Amino acid sequence: MPFLIGIAVVVMLAGGIFYNKLRAKVYGIIGVPGSYFATLGIMVLVMLIGSLFQGGGGASITEIVVYIIFMIAGLGYLAYVMITKCQTVMQRVLLPIIAVMIAFGFCWRLVFALIFKIPMSNGAPQAKFPASLTDDQGETWNLQSDSNDHADYYCPKTGATTTVWYTGDYVNLPAGWRAN
Repeated sequence: MPFLIGIAVVVMLAGGIFYNKLRAKVYGIIGVPGSYFATLGIMVLVMLIGSLFQGGGGASITEIVVYIIFMIAGLGYLAYVMITKCQTVMQRVLLPIIAVMIAFGFCWRLVFALIFKIPMSNGAPQAKFPASLTDDQGETWNLQSDSNDHADYYCPKTGATTTVWYTGDYVNLPAGWRAN
């Protein structure tokens, strides 16, 4: 048991230290609320397994049923995310660990923000959109507005506007377009 507690503490501290990098890696796959929900399922599973080896711990049938419902909901959500949003086997394997690290990392960041009165970032990657783009016809598009995950561009010659999205690692430009 002390070995498992040691591993849990390491995972929790690593989540606090590498929070921004983890959030940037899994941005669009699982967020902080989803991480909390998945972590709840994982923690209830561990608790139920531990209570089996400890003789049940005096929990009533109603409590056990509620615990099982929370466990199934949390693990079901985690499985849903793994199946629908993860693109590689490595992402599927590491997602439960990363979800726990994000959930506890957020807690550490919140505690430090409250104690030291510092602003807290959400760890989402910040897109860097170019000031202008050139399309496949040679027309120049100027940056009109910029958000965290997308930007709107305006073509002064034609008067048209378009939206360009940030997909986590790069600005997703249409085919043939380039940044100036």
